[in-house]
Amino acid sequence: MVSILQNLQTFYRPAWMKWSKKMGNILVLGASGFVGSAVKKRLEQSHTVYGTYYTRNEALPEAGRMEYLDIGDNSAPGLFLQKIKPDWVIASLRGEFSGQMAFHKRLAREMQKLPESRLCYLSTANVFDKEGDRPHYEEDVPKAESGYGQFKADCESMLFQELEERCTILRLPMVWGRDCPRVRSLYTDMADGGKIRTWTNLYVNIATDVQIAEFVSFIVDTGAKGIFHAGTVDWIAYHELIRRIGERIGLRNPRLTMETEEKAEYMVLLSHRENVLDALKPTVAQVIDSITR
Repeated sequence: MVSILQNLQTFYRPAWMKWSKKMGNILVLGASGFVGSAVKKRLEQSHTVYGTYYTRNEALPEAGRMEYLDIGDNSAPGLFLQKIKPDWVIASLRGEFSGQMAFHKRLAREMQKLPESRLCYLSTANVFDKEGDRPHYEEDVPKAESGYGQFKADCESMLFQELEERCTILRLPMVWGRDCPRVRSLYTDMADGGKIRTWTNLYVNIATDVQIAEFVSFIVDTGAKGIFHAGTVDWIAYHELIRRIGERIGLRNPRLTMETEEKAEYMVLLSHRENVLDALKPTVAQVIDSITR
């Protein structure tokens, strides 16, 4: 599996489905999630977009081209693809790892029947969590030790093996946004006793749901191939990030519970690519401002 990734570093249901059959469609898998919903909303500005959900997001409209997806249904990938015939599939699913892997493998094989279709798979910085001593770039070979990181790295490799250049990987760092789960958890932690858990010697870069949506739009509109890293061009100590965000959202006297890392750990994705729009390369300060103003 790893050798496949190394070789690719050289280029940066049936009746109830009432969706359009016309070409030019995009399918967002996991469109009810925090990131997936932002991606669907952005792409709808210039494309016909269909989405799936497992747990319905009440913020999504009932008639918003959304349909239920059970990744354990072996027939689902073929049914969705043959009905919609998407030019692009955006994969932003969550769930149990082995079930996700099996689903993505079926999806990739069904996509062989649509040779013009492309896949954008949203991955994670955790594919490098075995080597946390430095930031990582697109050309670095994934080395993961966490279950999540290993699953994501294996899924990347499998998709490249099945789809080759038709698969584009977008790796994500820690994701924030206005009223995102992480912001809500800060309020919850304060309400539960006024302490917010954080770490010393942990350094991160960050992205927003909006930035990721814009990045996916860039990939779709340009037909970009290979591996891309989203996120800020700089990084910050995690405890300092939490302190700044807490101050900006009005948390009064937040107390940080500091857990010590013996050595510096980096969950940082950086990029050597020069063909990415400057608007997709924010700073940490710009991201904090965008999610707290």
